[in-house]
Amino acid sequence: MKASALFYLSFLFAIPQILHAQAKDVPNSQDHPIVSRFAGSVIKFYDTKTFDAYSLRLGSIDRGKESAAQKQDLEGAVTRIIYQSPKTNSVLEVFRNYEQALVQGGFEQMFRCELGACGTGFSGSYPSGSMGHVRGFVEQQRYLAMQRSDDNGTQYVAVFIVMTHDGPVTRLDVVEMKPMKTGQVTVSAAQLKSDFEKTGKAVIQQIYFESGKAVLKPESKPALEEVAKFLKERSDLNIYVVGHTDSDGGFDFNQQLSQQRAQAVVDQLVKTHSIASNRLIAKGVSYLCPVADNSTDAGKAKNRRVELVRQ
Repeated sequence: MKASALFYLSFLFAIPQILHAQAKDVPNSQDHPIVSRFAGSVIKFYDTKTFDAYSLRLGSIDRGKESAAQKQDLEGAVTRIIYQSPKTNSVLEVFRNYEQALVQGGFEQMFRCELGACGTGFSGSYPSGSMGHVRGFVEQQRYLAMQRSDDNGTQYVAVFIVMTHDGPVTRLDVVEMKPMKTGQVTVSAAQLKSDFEKTGKAVIQQIYFESGKAVLKPESKPALEEVAKFLKERSDLNIYVVGHTDSDGGFDFNQQLSQQRAQAVVDQLVKTHSIASNRLIAKGVSYLCPVADNSTDAGKAKNRRVELVRQ
């Protein structure tokens, strides 16, 4: 990070409204280095993942239409924090302080909404497991999504604040776009062979695409190499390459996307690994065969996959 950016952050956390950890925070929690808390607030929920999927909300959300909301799918280090602020503070006061701090930190606005403009289902669009202090509340709701790029990559911050019986509650989500550490879970030709012998198919989670596109990411290379190795060992085997998506964007969009992604895998196997094209057929099934709940970010990540099925 550049020296100027470091100065900005140092100045940012020195302002009176942002304080250090409080005594009543939940165990093993802390403020995020990018943006801290409003004065007097207490951490009620804390979760951090070194690499996970996250859907950044970029439009109003009405109740019952959460899955059709405008979102941007992200992957990176994800931190989720819920703060409880004193009853003496208003949602507007807390919201304006976060907005000011983020702007001073070099962030640019992607989307914001306040009160009724956020819709009737905004709080309900978050996974229920981590929204015990926010989910269901819409009174005085305000939301802000911001983005910043620097020498360390791109960071996204989402701030959602509502008024509860105990005062303003802030849901702070920070996503840091960093390359995923690969090689921790691998696909092997031997495992593919075993899966086919048992079930006639193999599920591969380690083939990755750019968000909303049929462009293979570089970290897909190890899995594709093992698939090619398996197909060369089993030269008698013809397969369907089946693309699966989550439910974001609707059925028709995902039908086309899943077909294009399956075809991208076929093209890679043919062009790079010399697998005969007449052995492979690409098929996309949208989100018709989920293996997890599409209402959660973790479930959506599991549903985005490629399967190899015996013809």
